[in-house]
Amino acid sequence: MYTVISMGGRQLEALILSTSPDRMRLAIPGRADIVEFRSIDGQWTSESGAAMELGAIFRSGSEDASLIAGLPAERSRAAV
Repeated sequence: MYTVISMGGRQLEALILSTSPDRMRLAIPGRADIVEFRSIDGQWTSESGAAMELGAIFRSGSEDASLIAGLPAERSRAAV
């Protein structure tokens, strides 16, 4: 799955590697390391404390997008 995120006033495209109701791991082009975000009081926050907002989620298949990115989900989902 792909997403557009807003972080530090910039919009970035990212690949969602895994997600659960309170954690999300993303690969962002141009960055050597995987970025992990945690949902703290409804706000996605990086390990360094930077806030992130999801702008859109793009995926293939027919799975319901409401099961992704902090909405009700029972398990992590891998990108396809």
